[in-house]
Amino acid sequence: MASATHYGGRLDLDNLNSRGCYSAHGAYAQSKVALVMFGQRLQRRAAARGLHVTANAVDPGMVDTALYDFLSGPAKLAKRPFSGLLFRTPAEGASTAIYAAVSPELEGVGGRYLYNGEDRPAAACTYDQDLQGALWSSSCALAGLQDA
Repeated sequence: MASATHYGGRLDLDNLNSRGCYSAHGAYAQSKVALVMFGQRLQRRAAARGLHVTANAVDPGMVDTALYDFLSGPAKLAKRPFSGLLFRTPAEGASTAIYAAVSPELEGVGGRYLYNGEDRPAAACTYDQDLQGALWSSSCALAGLQDA
C-alpha cells in the first residue's frame, strides 16, 4: 500500500533503517518512496523473466483507519470533525487494491502508481532506475539475501 506521502519523501540509502535522528513521518515517507520504487523495479524484473505477474503501488487515499490514532493530540482533535468529509471508509479504501488485483484493464500492466483507482504519475525520483537498483541491492543485503 502506497501513500501520497511518497511525494514529499526522500530515499537515504545510507540510512534505510532511519537510525540516529528518527522522525516517524520521515521514516514513513521514505518507506513509501521505496515501496513505489520496488513496484517499478519488480515489474521490470518479472517482465524480463517472462513472468506473467504485475506489481503496482496502490494508494487508497485517506482512509479512516487506526493509523490516525497515533496522531498528536491537536491533530487528532482536528481530524475528528472532518473525518466524514475528508476520509474514505475502509471499504472505499480497499476498492483501489481490489481494482488493481482483479481488473482486466490492468492485466499485464504494472509498475504503476494507482491513486483512488486512477493511474497517476509517481514522484519523479521513483523513476530513477539506478536508484531503484541501488535500493534493491541494499535491501537484499539488509535482508541477508543474494541480489539475483
